[in-house]
Amino acid sequence: MLILAILLPLAGFLILGLFGKRFKEPLPGILASGLVLASFVLVVLMLLSGGAKFVLGDWLPGIPFALLLDHLSGYMALVVTGIGFLIHVYAIGYMEKDPGYSRFFAYFNLFIAMMLILVFADSYPVMFIGWEGVGLASFLLIGFWYTDWKNAKSARKAFITNRIGDLGFLLGMALLYSLFGTLQISELRATVEESLVLPTGLALAGFLLFVGAVGKSAQLPLMVWLPDAMAGPTPVSALIHAATMVTAGVYLLARSSFLYANLPDVSYWIALIGLLTALYGALSAFGQWDIKRIVAYSTISQLGYMFLAAGVGAYWVALFHVMTHAFYKALLFLASGSVIHALGGEQDVRKMGGLKKYLPKTHLHGLIGALSLAGFPLFAGFWSKDAILAATLSYPFGGIGFYLVGLFTAFLTAAYAMRWYVLVFLGEYRGKGHPHEAPPVMTIPNDVLAFGAAFAGFLALPKPLWNLIEPFLAPALAHLEAHEPEPLVEWGLLLLSAAVALSGLYLGYLFFKDYFKKKVPAWYRAFEEAALEGFYADRIYNTFIVNPLKELAAFLGLADRGLDAGYVLAAGGVGILGRILAGLQTGYVRFYAALILAFAAIFVLWGVVR
Repeated sequence: MLILAILLPLAGFLILGLFGKRFKEPLPGILASGLVLASFVLVVLMLLSGGAKFVLGDWLPGIPFALLLDHLSGYMALVVTGIGFLIHVYAIGYMEKDPGYSRFFAYFNLFIAMMLILVFADSYPVMFIGWEGVGLASFLLIGFWYTDWKNAKSARKAFITNRIGDLGFLLGMALLYSLFGTLQISELRATVEESLVLPTGLALAGFLLFVGAVGKSAQLPLMVWLPDAMAGPTPVSALIHAATMVTAGVYLLARSSFLYANLPDVSYWIALIGLLTALYGALSAFGQWDIKRIVAYSTISQLGYMFLAAGVGAYWVALFHVMTHAFYKALLFLASGSVIHALGGEQDVRKMGGLKKYLPKTHLHGLIGALSLAGFPLFAGFWSKDAILAATLSYPFGGIGFYLVGLFTAFLTAAYAMRWYVLVFLGEYRGKGHPHEAPPVMTIPNDVLAFGAAFAGFLALPKPLWNLIEPFLAPALAHLEAHEPEPLVEWGLLLLSAAVALSGLYLGYLFFKDYFKKKVPAWYRAFEEAALEGFYADRIYNTFIVNPLKELAAFLGLADRGLDAGYVLAAGGVGILGRILAGLQTGYVRFYAALILAFAAIFVLWGVVR
């Protein structure tokens, strides 16, 4: 069943890739969606039966091909296949009449199959197969409309940026193997937990694995690829941002928690990078006008929160936020897709507004998604974000500084979530199209996502209420003793978090409700312009890294062509010399004797002159 859960979407990729053009719409979408749903059912059955394991020995020297479904991988697989199935169904309507309809669903199934390999892997090399597989699938999907140069360029940017992180992953694996002689995760965990003295190189190995996670989950400084990943169809954005690729880095940290629980210095950097990324993404979202780029920078910020939780040692909290974020982020992207669909491809929020009365269902989906993102009390995002903030004060690697900056970022999150909602749905319609509601095949998946975005947080509530997530994940995660505050203090922090979210929503509403009718302060205009370009991260990279490397490549190419020309010229000279010497081969003895005498006379003359 474990192998079958992977093979089903992989079979969909092969069938649709080879024969998809022979199928009429919507059969490719129905087939692809059904196979992902079947994988979801298999995961549920395996979890109910106590898990599953598959080991093929002698795959590589000393490294078996090992797959494992435990509580952690099962949890992630449910998110991947469950949210992935809903996005597949939505795409049936969104991609209608697209020339590459069957090709799109083939790539979608490939993405799910590779993500399941990554999640089920019980050895780092097997995980790396899935890791690179989702990188390939994202390249194909981001550049799906490859005839547009912008899309092709964005796909290439995502692929190359991720290779930087992947180098760290590879080096980390090599170092772990040199230290322990194995890369099977369950064996490494047992060895590390039983060791009284850990090898000195373990911190470097953990840091290198973290570099891989930084690339895949778009953390500073490798976050530049994610906003441009909006180039593909909207369901691609939802799949990449909500349930699959970008959460792979968080999953790697959680699966390797047995390492990081013993590496406080590395964990501190994980938390710090996550916190800075959360703040960067939140600030950048204020300057975006593309409806999907606003949500994309939100993803960068929310991933930063997940890294913050993992860094302070609250691994289950990071995974709790992975699940709630999957619901509301998929909902936000798919609601954005419904708006784009209704407006004939328009993505600029300056040409939207007033869509509440035209798109009542999509408006409700967008409102629930925005409120959950903002941390509105009792919505899913509220519980998981509050758990992260509380963890910065209670877990060993946390601190008051992390809490305060995280709380400020939560305020910003609520404000830009309201900005997105107000500019799209409230006020007067500023466009020229004729908006129409999306078909049921697109709205029904969003109904399910909206339910999750509203209520999924009730799976893990603060004490003395119930928490189903932490004990479920505990067997697969390293345990760090948390200094939990008194219930009264914890609920006080919860009320503070609620107040911050509500104030951010209210102030965001006041500031943006008549944004295009009032004079905006000059300082905000300057801030908005900087945020629009992600505070010039791309310019900095282009100036100091990309363009110098291009110049170096051009110089080396010119030198290479000059060297080739020199070789060609030398070869031509040898040919000419050969033809001259060949002309001296007359076959006459007297001619050869004359040449000998002539050269002898020349040598004698040279000796006399010398």
